[in-house]
Amino acid sequence: MFRTAIIATAICATASVAAAGELTYGNAFIKQHRLDADGAGAADLTVLGVGIEYTANAWTFSGEAAHFDLEGTDLDYGSLAAEYRLNNGVSLGLDYSSLDLAGSDTSLTSVFAYYDMGTYALGAAIGESSDLNDTVYTLFGSWDVAPTGTVGLDIIRIEGETLFAGFADYDMDIYNVQADVISTDGLDLVSVAGGYSFGNGFSAIGSVSYFDLAGTDGTSVTVGGQYEFVEGANVELALGRINIDGAPNIDQVSFGVNYELGRRTSSRRTLGNVISSATGSVAGLTSF
Repeated sequence: MFRTAIIATAICATASVAAAGELTYGNAFIKQHRLDADGAGAADLTVLGVGIEYTANAWTFSGEAAHFDLEGTDLDYGSLAAEYRLNNGVSLGLDYSSLDLAGSDTSLTSVFAYYDMGTYALGAAIGESSDLNDTVYTLFGSWDVAPTGTVGLDIIRIEGETLFAGFADYDMDIYNVQADVISTDGLDLVSVAGGYSFGNGFSAIGSVSYFDLAGTDGTSVTVGGQYEFVEGANVELALGRINIDGAPNIDQVSFGVNYELGRRTSSRRTLGNVISSATGSVAGLTSF
């Protein structure tokens, strides 16, 4: 069930201590997608979510939640985390993640620790859940390749399978790029999304992805435009197509409103963060 939720979401869809009491990151979005399966029928997908990170002295608190509604079939996920940074650069923390697909939910509580070496961070986590048969183990690391660019990898051992989740995030004034790679038994996913600013608040946006789900290949491409009407807030319109071998092509029209400020400071990604990062690149379904 847990693996099914990850796969369904994927295809449908430098730690530093800041000043006391500072909101270091915030995000909110709503997106409406119209999916038309080559005349075989149309469906509406609504996605909305919110994310936040807040620091207070050596403490960092974060949370994230999203809701997918595909013609009455709901998928919800969320995460909460708290971590404390010691003076030697080691951070200790606890996080909770939950997925609920059509009333069937799975939750995971993990303890984690990582060491921040400036531009590098390495850590590990161990998690338990009453919904899973085995303990969940995670190794993770990240590298700040630039002041606004990070690459990283999560290796998650879950239900007897190993999930590899790599990411790259590079954000400049003129352009931004996000890339994700996910690989596990029965699923391989590679996706890239980004935008280029023309000035005066206007940007071109797009994404391209490839996935192999149990031997069935698929690709997704989107192109569109975005307008930033106030700093950090924008509206967007995009067109796309999802191609799946042996199935009708799916044409996609998307409209969204997004707001984002700051940049995450914690090097720990919860399982919810991994999923939302991937769905942000796949067909532009989310905005995390």
